[in-house]
Amino acid sequence: MSAQSNSAGQTSNEAGPSASGANGSGPRQLAISLITRSPTDAIPSSTYFIPASWKRYQLSELINKVLKYPTPVPFDFLINGQVLRGSLEAWVQRNRGGDEEGTIDVEYVRSLMPPEEVGRVEMEDWVSGLSLARSGHILVSSYLSHVQILPLTLDAGSAFDAATHTLPLPTTLGATCCTWLSPPSATTNLRLAAGGVDRAVHVFTLPSLDPSSSTSGRELFTLMGHTGPISSISSSSSGRELVSASWDGNLHLYIMPEDEPTEHQLPSDPTTYLPGQKRRKKMKEERGPIEGLTDGDIGTEGWRRAPELIMRGHKGRIGSVAWDKQDTNKTWSGGWDGSVRGWDMETGACTVVRQGSADKSILAMDQWASNGTIATGSMDRTICLWDTREASSLISLTMPTTSPVASLTCHPTSQYTLCTATYSGAVQIWDVRSPKNALFSFRKQRKNAGSAEKERKFNEKGKVFGERLLACDWDGKVVVAGGEDGEVGIWRASG
Repeated sequence: MSAQSNSAGQTSNEAGPSASGANGSGPRQLAISLITRSPTDAIPSSTYFIPASWKRYQLSELINKVLKYPTPVPFDFLINGQVLRGSLEAWVQRNRGGDEEGTIDVEYVRSLMPPEEVGRVEMEDWVSGLSLARSGHILVSSYLSHVQILPLTLDAGSAFDAATHTLPLPTTLGATCCTWLSPPSATTNLRLAAGGVDRAVHVFTLPSLDPSSSTSGRELFTLMGHTGPISSISSSSSGRELVSASWDGNLHLYIMPEDEPTEHQLPSDPTTYLPGQKRRKKMKEERGPIEGLTDGDIGTEGWRRAPELIMRGHKGRIGSVAWDKQDTNKTWSGGWDGSVRGWDMETGACTVVRQGSADKSILAMDQWASNGTIATGSMDRTICLWDTREASSLISLTMPTTSPVASLTCHPTSQYTLCTATYSGAVQIWDVRSPKNALFSFRKQRKNAGSAEKERKFNEKGKVFGERLLACDWDGKVVVAGGEDGEVGIWRASG
């Protein structure tokens, strides 16, 4: 069956030539085949003769009229894996040298709507880590050496209140990252973790997320052994195993017991490099505040634990680590040496090495659960995709940005989209099928619209809050981002 479409997006049973209208006059037309992977949005298989001047809007209007949707649904269109940015005619000129013969296969997908800022929460210091792994809550770590849980509601007129739970680290040197350990199905005796500048990973236990609970959380384990600040942490699906990456160039695997122990595995260790700091040597001394800076709120340390495995291989600092989303026995790491490495969690052996450019210092990493592809963000202002299934493949795709990528998260269900946060203060959403430009680039709106320049902010200790973003997360419906500005921005971003 062939159908000819007029400029209003309607279809008829007449088929016209590809270069002109049916009577030899009128707008030039191109033969296209419209296909989709969504069974709910599929239209009858056919060759459609479309005016060459049509762009995304007219094509989307055609799909809606054929499907008779009562409320218009916006679509994006892809040709040979690239998002159609201009007219069909422009695509033919650019990719076929003006040759209009032959049918063009056009895939259509539902559009990602532009993100909408819905609120922000002010913190007391730089935001270093964010997680949306538990619905209705934002897990935040900061350089105030706190891990906090914020309520998340997107109802109209909702207020973004202060943290419902605050868990202080036993040092004031700052928390660098955070993650949930307990799976989303758990509701009581929850565990979460934060990495610190003090070279330790701090694991907390929380009775529940009920803000009215009279019992507060506390630090359960202090995971030790690194000789440099913790840069990234990731947990297994069970939450019992945690792998940490550090500036010392090593990865550590920790296996935490279900029951609380009664003694330390390691002696106490100072958490700062301050001269003259006393070193506690006794193994079984009563737990209390760790020595160090004393100008802030600090908690008590947990039971000190040693790593089960130490994994070495990176030449320099490690920027990020991610537990494999398809193989529970594997983790991935990205280093400042430009390499991506895969590790066996039973033996600690490095089983995969993908060496990129030596100047491609990797700061962030995540993995698509659907196809196992690794995405990294680097200091050289690029986003790279690594197909680790191909033995000879290094980087399968490179997307340029205008600033170093400090944080990156892949869409939880789509294999094509990801979100990044950059040092320039911009949050960007990308579609890997259109790698030249981000789909959306947005940042927090200035509170004083009439101000030509955002007023510089200072905290109570005199630290200046800048624009660099250090962390972001995306659960498919909500994007959160934060950094040196001391705020957690919240956007509605479904797609």
